[in-house]
Amino acid sequence: MFEYLAANGKIYLTSGNGVQHLHEINYPDSVGLACDVQQHAINLGVWHFRSVPNHPNYNLGPVVGSVCDSLSVGIEEQEYDFHFGISPNPTDDGFIKIIYLLPQNKPGIFEVYNITGQLVYRMNLPQWSTMQFIQLPELSNGVYTCVIKSGYERVGKKLVVVH
Repeated sequence: MFEYLAANGKIYLTSGNGVQHLHEINYPDSVGLACDVQQHAINLGVWHFRSVPNHPNYNLGPVVGSVCDSLSVGIEEQEYDFHFGISPNPTDDGFIKIIYLLPQNKPGIFEVYNITGQLVYRMNLPQWSTMQFIQLPELSNGVYTCVIKSGYERVGKKLVVVH
């Protein structure tokens, strides 16, 4: 079996033989039947052998000076919406998942601060990624501020830790 964790948090599976469909796990964090496995959920339209299809990073933008420099179609682009989500929140074991969308072609930093503003965790976020599973260090019960920084952009969310 080959699997692919997508940016939407679902898991897509294919078998080791030639297939024309992907299977989908809609809620991979749920236990048993609640994870909602859907066999043959997506028809690829073509046969794939021992792999999931390649998914390009559509957020890379133009490469100045190359043939890919002409990616603009003359439509004014919408302003960028820099945000992220944390789950589960509250957390009891410090294991969280963040889903985020960084500004185009820029890496980011994920930081966690305690109530006094002290940095308790820091992680570099690659520019090509949109989701990370994180095991935070042992934290006391309380409210923490999680921040993602990228370039001059900064966005924050609260995280509750309860044991």
